Amino acid sequence: MVQGLHSELSKLGQEIEQLWAPELRGASDEATFFAAKGKVLDILNVLYGEKSREFRVVKLTSSPATVVKVVNHVMRKSDMNSPSSKVVNL
Repeated sequence: MVQGLHSELSKLGQEIEQLWAPELRGASDEATFFAAKGKVLDILNVLYGEKSREFRVVKLTSSPATVVKVVNHVMRKSDMNSPSSKVVNL
């Protein structure tokens, strides 16, 4: 289940990343961003809870760049905790 959430989070991060350029953002892009941000919050809530730093940062921001940074942080963190990286780190 967690792997599926990470996969979905990664896709959402890519979707949000395409919305970075403020001059290219229109009303529909803004709606897309807030919908994607809501999904990211749902996933972060399941993974870490509402009191986590990751959840709070995403909840309080209206910046696609910040959301993408948090998503990338979560993905790197999960990669570091994967069984294959634990073996390498031993």
